[in-house]
Amino acid sequence: MTKSEYYKTRKPFKPESGETYENEGGGRFVCVDPYPTQRSAIMQNVASGWRFFAHGVGIYEDGKIDWDYSLGGHFAGERKRAET
Repeated sequence: MTKSEYYKTRKPFKPESGETYENEGGGRFVCVDPYPTQRSAIMQNVASGWRFFAHGVGIYEDGKIDWDYSLGGHFAGERKRAET
């Protein structure tokens, strides 16, 4: 299968809380808090603890996931500072 054919297998996906997924681009991510009405979730990189809000999550036929874009990245346990 070519890369182009592979990318065509992507389907909309809603991650489940507590489940760990392999990212299409590398790395493993746990779903911390899914948004049930959207294909979005708070995800966390298992190795680094980097946490972010993933929008437009998709899954490929091999079970790997990715997302359209992410926002609000920070290391787990960090408190976000208020902008002044």
